[in-house]
Amino acid sequence: MKTNINLPNIWGQGEIFAFSGLEGECSYFNSLCGTLMADRLGIQFRNLSEKDKRAYFAVKLKNIYNIYYECVTSDMICAIIKDNDGKSYNLDILFVNQNTILLKSKSPIDAALVFDYDVVIEEKDSVRVYKSDKDVFAIAKKRQNEDILISVSYGENSVQNAVSAFDTDLDALINSRVAFYQNLPRPEFRDINEERLYYKCFSILRSTIYTPEGKLDYCSLTPHRFPHRAIWLWDTAYLITGLKHMSYDVAKQAVLAILQCSCEDGFLPHMTTPEWQSNITQPPVLAWAALHLYEYGKDKDFLVEAFDRLAKYVEWDLNNRDINGNGLPEWVVSDDPFCRCDESGMDNTPRFDDVDEMDCIDFASFLANDMRCLSEIARIIGRDEDSKLWKDRFDTIKEKINTILWDDEDGFYYDRKVSDNEFHKVKSVASFIPLFAGICDKEKAKKLVEHLNNPNEFKTAFPIPTISADDKTYPTRDMFRGTVWLNFNYLIEIGLINYGFEKEAEELRNKTIETLKHWYLNDGVIYEFYDSMNEFSPSRLSRKGTPLQPYMPEFRYQAVRDFSWGACAVIEFLQKK
Repeated sequence: MKTNINLPNIWGQGEIFAFSGLEGECSYFNSLCGTLMADRLGIQFRNLSEKDKRAYFAVKLKNIYNIYYECVTSDMICAIIKDNDGKSYNLDILFVNQNTILLKSKSPIDAALVFDYDVVIEEKDSVRVYKSDKDVFAIAKKRQNEDILISVSYGENSVQNAVSAFDTDLDALINSRVAFYQNLPRPEFRDINEERLYYKCFSILRSTIYTPEGKLDYCSLTPHRFPHRAIWLWDTAYLITGLKHMSYDVAKQAVLAILQCSCEDGFLPHMTTPEWQSNITQPPVLAWAALHLYEYGKDKDFLVEAFDRLAKYVEWDLNNRDINGNGLPEWVVSDDPFCRCDESGMDNTPRFDDVDEMDCIDFASFLANDMRCLSEIARIIGRDEDSKLWKDRFDTIKEKINTILWDDEDGFYYDRKVSDNEFHKVKSVASFIPLFAGICDKEKAKKLVEHLNNPNEFKTAFPIPTISADDKTYPTRDMFRGTVWLNFNYLIEIGLINYGFEKEAEELRNKTIETLKHWYLNDGVIYEFYDSMNEFSPSRLSRKGTPLQPYMPEFRYQAVRDFSWGACAVIEFLQKK
């Protein structure tokens, strides 16, 4: 493999291995997704028809001294195998379509499919077929000159795909995928490992793209192909920040795909698939995402197409999430102790422990920000009356946030309980969203930054924790109960810049990049969230329950690996650096 850039080259347990919708059909229902194994050169397939069944593609190595990886990406693994006799061989493993993997090597290797459930085995024209009630796999092997070729395919056409994979010009495919990374915008890097981290992030983003399917006429995005797989509202907004650098067209389509799920009254679900959608929503950030894309690519037609549905969704929030009628919205809260407020996106935050409806600082700030963005979008597309309407609404909610949710005594924004109109004084990362949304005056912004700079509150070893270090629940190291989520770091960094706190923004960018680089070099993945004390690998952090060891996410989800939010934050931070 020839390249003038340093691609990611670390094999890590749980890394996503899947085909990308950038290169061809990639569907929610039918595409094969795997994760890299820890104890062997192999792939565990994750999205079979039945969750309690597992299949593995394992490479059999003989007389091996070492393996040197040239690249380990979401759809391409290129390595050099060195044997005990001093000979070296190339080994390439690539997805060639959404259901088929092709392996090529000159080394005397073999590979097998392994199942932990009963399958019926058949032989068809030198192809071995494995069948269960709902799943079909095929594996085929061929010697071509000095090369050993092994293909594995999944689904109804697995036999045909396994055989036709041998016609793939694998060298040309490798060159094409290397060229993808070479053509990306290239910032300056401090070192080789920072460069590898950067391309690792784009590797993750490649795997998030689905092609049109079912009710969705556009490409859509998932935050991770395993374990959740579905398409999420606010996740899509974060994903387009990184995706725009590699496909502006797909980034626009992803926003339109979410809007295509809107109901007649404007409601947008927090989660959707090509056939189903949920009945709760998520933070309103799509107008911000749409304006963000326009500012990058200047496609006014995209804004024209999106505007009415973006506005209708914000109207829905105003009409359906303000039970006390004071102009500030409340999240829907459930009785699930592990997921009290899925709608907020901060599933198990202590903010919602032992309370119900609250006027919420994050909801109000996100809503205000989308109003501000709708005003700007309307101005750009020549709808001056709408621009004034949304500007007035932004001004109104901004005043309410600063009047009702700001506590002068603590110099901090808090949620306020509907039941008794008292502050719910839990200091969380949500209270910094007013920086991002342009809600604060300069004095309030300065107060917030003082909290960010306080080592007893939010300036932890790796900032910014989702709960202040002086809170009684800190540190539980469980999702939103004190860990670091990179989407908040990203939003707060934007706010710091907007209010002139360049030094603090730079420190946050640098600390984020260095921390993610450290754990990528250690574990080979980008995680869903991180230890704010930076003591433990995220693989050891809780996620609504103690993490299982060894890694068994099929039984209990853990800090998701190869999670795209963190990847996008790193991409944006390195671009700014």
